[in-house]
Amino acid sequence: MKLICLKNGKEIFCKDPLDLDYIEYDVVNDYLKIIGHFEKNPRACIELDLTIPFIPKYNLVNCNSVFTQKFNQVINR
Repeated sequence: MKLICLKNGKEIFCKDPLDLDYIEYDVVNDYLKIIGHFEKNPRACIELDLTIPFIPKYNLVNCNSVFTQKFNQVINR
């Protein structure tokens, strides 16, 4: 499963470990290691929209309902 970071509708690459955007990316990536096995579709991905600072938005693309439910449970904790 792929995790894509977006800012203002364009893909960005989170490389600076001290950047707060990178921290959000890293946290979601760790969640995927734990719950990623619920999604079997190789085309599934998560779009992490970091346009508004400190208010990330998640768009799950081609993800099944079981994965979506697990993802929302983990993210909303």
